[in-house]
Amino acid sequence: MNYYSKEIKIKERFVPIQIDQELCLKCERCLHACKKNKAIYFEHGVRLVDYKKCKACLNCVQVCPRNAIEVTSVMPKQVLTVKIEHDLCTMCGECTQKGREFCPNNLFYIDKVKKDGKESDGVKFKFKEISKCQGCLLCELSCPETAIKPVKFEA
Repeated sequence: MNYYSKEIKIKERFVPIQIDQELCLKCERCLHACKKNKAIYFEHGVRLVDYKKCKACLNCVQVCPRNAIEVTSVMPKQVLTVKIEHDLCTMCGECTQKGREFCPNNLFYIDKVKKDGKESDGVKFKFKEISKCQGCLLCELSCPETAIKPVKFEA
């Protein structure tokens, strides 16, 4: 059998969306847009996606007023997003220092966040650079207040 007569089947698994927790308003538009499949849900204040139920219709992307939902592809065990519990965060600065012992890729920074209904300085995660996250979970393990919660893709 020569090369051209072989039938090559490549199956690519499409994982359609990833949610930036900092941009998410929790307005529930995506939740309502996904009523049929029930793939989007809340857990401990974090918007999550059940990838087994998601049918890649992208209705959630279309209704999100903040563009917090992005089309992406991920691998099992990969960190999808990082949720920062601003009410627990004491702004100790451990996560934003340039040391490699907290985040090898310096993916945390200080910016304005809503805390207790008011805007104040707080820690944020560089969601647009999520591809740089190595999934080491040092951020979660090193946060003295347990305010950092990585959300991983579980197939």
